[in-house]
Amino acid sequence: MLGLVFDPRPSRLAVAGALGRIDPLLALSGRGPLGLRELPDPEPPGPGWLALRPMFAGVCGSDVTEATLQADWDNPLSGLVSFPHVMGHEVVALVVDPAGSDLEAGEAVVLNPWLGCAARGLPSCPACTGGLLPLCDHAGERVPGVAGGGIHTGNIQGLPGGMGTRMVAHRSQLTRLPEGLEPRAGVLADPLAVGVHAAEKAMAGVSSARGALIVVLGAGTIGLGIAASLARRGAGRVMVSAAWPYQRALVTATGAETISHHADAVVGAVAEVAEGRTTRPWRGLPWLVSGGASAVIDAVGSAATAELSLAIVRPGGTVIRVGVGRARRTQATLTYFKEVTVVGSNGYRRQDLDTALAMLAAGDVQWREWLTHRFALTAWREAFRTAAQPQRHAGVKVTLAIPELGGGARG
Repeated sequence: MLGLVFDPRPSRLAVAGALGRIDPLLALSGRGPLGLRELPDPEPPGPGWLALRPMFAGVCGSDVTEATLQADWDNPLSGLVSFPHVMGHEVVALVVDPAGSDLEAGEAVVLNPWLGCAARGLPSCPACTGGLLPLCDHAGERVPGVAGGGIHTGNIQGLPGGMGTRMVAHRSQLTRLPEGLEPRAGVLADPLAVGVHAAEKAMAGVSSARGALIVVLGAGTIGLGIAASLARRGAGRVMVSAAWPYQRALVTATGAETISHHADAVVGAVAEVAEGRTTRPWRGLPWLVSGGASAVIDAVGSAATAELSLAIVRPGGTVIRVGVGRARRTQATLTYFKEVTVVGSNGYRRQDLDTALAMLAAGDVQWREWLTHRFALTAWREAFRTAAQPQRHAGVKVTLAIPELGGGARG
């Protein structure tokens, strides 16, 4: 097989790190830790595992962060992955060998990359019983028959992700593609499911859905998915901050309103809509003392958006953090002062993935407009550069099209 391997051996990290200090995208050079490699075809590690041929793999923001070495070295999740690994967790694949399961050879399936108790051959823990595999009690543990441990497909040594010509997955990770839905649309099922899960958390913290204001920070794939999910759940007024002009039409199509991403403008817009009273400290952002959004969903995850979330949420409101950015100093005083509930939203439940696929099949989202770029696997550098600079390319979701057979290409 041919696979896009992230291999952080010291010699590669040293060169890529030096280049990355000049420009993070230089870490994608041939001397960096990421490259196409010829590998043995993976073998199913045990009962319930199926052989698959990836068709499409999405390039996620976390993939870009890893490939360009922009993750924090002290990120706690580094203890839940193993290297080297073939990347790719937003995957649509064809079944090659159903291994006695209820699936058939040639069926198209969508991958839920999270590995729960079933994939490890263990009795179901409470989280897995509830369908929330990201919170599995055994997250990060080694899968029997696999070289390394990890939380999901695409970050585990010996368990290739979808950015390769072959992979294996446990039956518990696979969902049939709905009849009539184009396979390429299935790449959006994973990020849309993340949006479904975050939207549910936001709605749970809102006492009166129709009269509430919910603000989504960020209009990338996750932010758009959250906005579409809120509309599906009958949310009242939804405002989404968009950094670039081309995102505005995409936001409007979800039924939400677009606001500027500049912090002062966001505070002003929320204050006007929610009839809030603002104050400005000696330094830093103005913030709402009264009024504000009932819930704020941070789909960016930076220190700046963490502070902005606290500035615009109403006293006693809820902030949902979906995105994960680099650690920076964060002014968190308003968490205590406003008695804000800060909630994490990690991945999704199995039923959220079903909902996302149903939304795609029903045309509840304009998925064709979200799939802005597609590249061959051998053009992975261009794909990652495009995903890393969405403002330059008017990008939303960048996809790799996986060839049917791996060749001798390297890079």
